Amino acid sequence: MVISHFTALVLFSFFVSVVFAVLSKEKLHDQVIYGAKVFLGFVGIALLLGWIMYPFA
Repeated sequence: MVISHFTALVLFSFFVSVVFAVLSKEKLHDQVIYGAKVFLGFVGIALLLGWIMYPFA
C-alpha cells in the first residue's frame, strides 16, 4: 500500500493532534476544540510552506 505525502501529512497531523489534546486538556469539549485547532494548524502551515517552497523546486 502506497500513500501520498498529503495523506501521510493528514494522518500524522490527526494522531499528533489527538495526543496533544488528550495530554493538555482535561474536559472532552476542550480536547475536541484544541485538537481541531492543532490539526488545522498543522495542515494549514504545511500547505502554506508547500506553496512558498514550490517555486524553488
